[in-house]
Amino acid sequence: MLMPINKPWHEKNRMPKNPNLGHRIKWHLEHSKNCGCREIPQKLLREMKRRSTNKI
Repeated sequence: MLMPINKPWHEKNRMPKNPNLGHRIKWHLEHSKNCGCREIPQKLLREMKRRSTNKI
């Protein structure tokens, strides 16, 4: 279930212009901790999972 937008957090934490994949992942992880207005996109979740399995 999605929660209302945390407007103050969004105003202070804008996605950078032309973010690379690392920036997008970092932003969405912080976003999920501070705001529940949307879920992390599936494409990013797949990449995060892929990266976590390549740490060995």
